[in-house]
Amino acid sequence: MGKVVSSFELSLKHRPLGQTLAKWLYAELKSAILDGRLKPGLQVPASRDFARRYGISRGTVVSAFERLQDEGYLTSQVGIGTKVSAKVPPGATNRRSSHELTAHLQRVVSNYRRPKQFVNWVMLPGVRPFSMRNPALSEFPAELWGRIAAKRARTFRSWIQQEDDGSGYRPLREAVAHYLGSSRGVTCDARQVVIVSGTQQALDLLARFLLKPGDPVWMEDPGYFGASIAFDRVGARIIPVPVDDEGLSVSAGIKACRNAKGVFLTPAHQYPLGMVMSLRRRIEVLEWAALAGSFIIEDDYDSEYQFRGQPVPSLQGLDRNSSVIFVGTFKKLLFPLLRLGYIVLPPSLVEAFVSFRSGSEFHSCGIEQSILSDFIVDGHFGRHLRKMRDLYAERLEALLHYGDRYLGGLLKLSDSKAGLYIAGFLQNGMTSPEAEAISAKRGIETRSLARFTLKRHDPGGLLLGFAAFDEKSIRAGTIQLAGALGGR
Repeated sequence: MGKVVSSFELSLKHRPLGQTLAKWLYAELKSAILDGRLKPGLQVPASRDFARRYGISRGTVVSAFERLQDEGYLTSQVGIGTKVSAKVPPGATNRRSSHELTAHLQRVVSNYRRPKQFVNWVMLPGVRPFSMRNPALSEFPAELWGRIAAKRARTFRSWIQQEDDGSGYRPLREAVAHYLGSSRGVTCDARQVVIVSGTQQALDLLARFLLKPGDPVWMEDPGYFGASIAFDRVGARIIPVPVDDEGLSVSAGIKACRNAKGVFLTPAHQYPLGMVMSLRRRIEVLEWAALAGSFIIEDDYDSEYQFRGQPVPSLQGLDRNSSVIFVGTFKKLLFPLLRLGYIVLPPSLVEAFVSFRSGSEFHSCGIEQSILSDFIVDGHFGRHLRKMRDLYAERLEALLHYGDRYLGGLLKLSDSKAGLYIAGFLQNGMTSPEAEAISAKRGIETRSLARFTLKRHDPGGLLLGFAAFDEKSIRAGTIQLAGALGGR
């Protein structure tokens, strides 16, 4: 009979102190079989050859082989030799994987449980009223964007020779600084602007940069759960602060924790209730931050879409103590797949933040940055915003009109005149989660306000997005929602 040729290759780990050779070899072989390094049916060298290859006594090898055969991990036949069993013994894989999860991953897994805000989160197929996921994508000038992209592609060779200092594409940062200065009253230059992939990355980076475990930080309640996730993951102590018609209650925040390290705010359009923070409250929070030496993260959420009067200037533009860090995104202004946003830092933080960021993620997509830069500088961005502001104002009025007609006694819509969604408060005795669930069964996508609370309470309301829907869809959706909430 010819000699059996084996492709057996196995690297053995060092033997722990105090463990016998036989027990160590048995454990190493069993582990290699279970994790797939030794495949089913693989020929194992004869005990004498194995012992010679690894410098182990033949008796030790025979002892390990026999135990593995007894447990069903190896098979042995005269004239054929020893092979890895075609089938792993029942339950062996489960026992191993369970042990590994407990030993190595359980702590990590427990730290990243699905946030409560996403439990039973329903995303209906397609774009259904009143989804908040998209702007009016059919109105975006896709062909124009494509022409700019093609133009950039033709100059790609010269573009790739440029260097990135870690803050993003310089022309885009200059364009963003100019836009924010003229439209939002933000005081900055390009050096203070850092390009990121969106608001969530901005919050993740800032949380890790500014906070350490145990640091207290104020948050609006209800508020943006993306911020609470970012703060929670660095071990910060989140202080829920109630909001009223003027926005975050600074006096309540001071009462809860006067010396908080910072606060996260959505003053232009409070997320999720929709009110605009009053000038009085803006001054109060700036004065508190200056006295406490605390930071303010201003998320300029939906500021571009204010339909009553002129947009309120930014909190950052009122700041005289370099307390405010300003963040924003282009996602809802243009299209969701454009993962570009920005952070505007106080001058004193720029160098340290860019150095910090370079150790985790260097920059966002450069080609997209250059296309967006051209889109802004050539005036297309401003024209698109003006067009969309008029369109969204019409769609908001349609929702308010049909809401008044069909939702009376069921859902009272707020009188907010900003943003791409509106909050409605239940009047039929349902809880927010119940209303969200029953609406989804009727094909209507809403968001329960209970998802956005930091304390365990139910504000008794739903969020309805309107940006992606024409008047006909809004009317039909309102009728369907009335049927769901009214039990018809």
